[in-house]
Amino acid sequence: MKHEMAMTKNVRRFVGAVRELSQRGPGLEGMGLLGGEPGEGKTTTLAYVSNLVNGVYVRANACWTVTAMLAEISHELGLPRQRFKHPMINGIIGAMLMDPRPIFVDEADYLLRSTDMLDTLRDIYDMVPGACVILVGMEELAAKVRANGRFARRVTQWVEFSGLDVADAVTLASTVCEIPVGRDLVEHLHKETRGNVGRMVVGLTRIESLGRSQGLEAVDLAAWGDRQLFFDQQAGRRKNGGR
Repeated sequence: MKHEMAMTKNVRRFVGAVRELSQRGPGLEGMGLLGGEPGEGKTTTLAYVSNLVNGVYVRANACWTVTAMLAEISHELGLPRQRFKHPMINGIIGAMLMDPRPIFVDEADYLLRSTDMLDTLRDIYDMVPGACVILVGMEELAAKVRANGRFARRVTQWVEFSGLDVADAVTLASTVCEIPVGRDLVEHLHKETRGNVGRMVVGLTRIESLGRSQGLEAVDLAAWGDRQLFFDQQAGRRKNGGR
């Protein structure tokens, strides 16, 4: 499998949203949201876009506190370690004033459990002209942010990832697979996964492995047969036929 980014419609929309935030005019707010169900490629896309724009990428978790959040952001900015919150937030603001890099917070649903963490992130944003903050989380993220009016009014870009369509599935297969995959097999994979990119990548990995093990120049639906594409594929939905 090739380690390349498939430029699906979801990816292109998120890249466009981040660029809009980064290049916005004076007086416009610069917060963004990316939501979607598990397996729709949010984290992979976030890592790609963060690298593309030299962003500050941090990942929230269930144990996060204000201190832990500030320590993660400080580390990503290359700042020296501090024990207390006040010098950390001052250091972050100082670094961002010199180079206002976008801040991306993955798994932001954890962040929204704490008003203190949201307010601290908002303080950093408010103190840095031109700053961008992008929160990434599950499909309920937008509703949770709307419940916090002080934060919600700053959101000017929001993207909701949805399942891939067939054209995106073809793009994904041609981008990441080193062995060509037949259109009929891509369509079968798309149907079985319902466009879920995480499951599609698992299936494409298995398809490529079959092609390599059998010395095939390409793998189509006839060559694949009724093999299982991913772990939780429903047996009744698999193609009838022998291997």
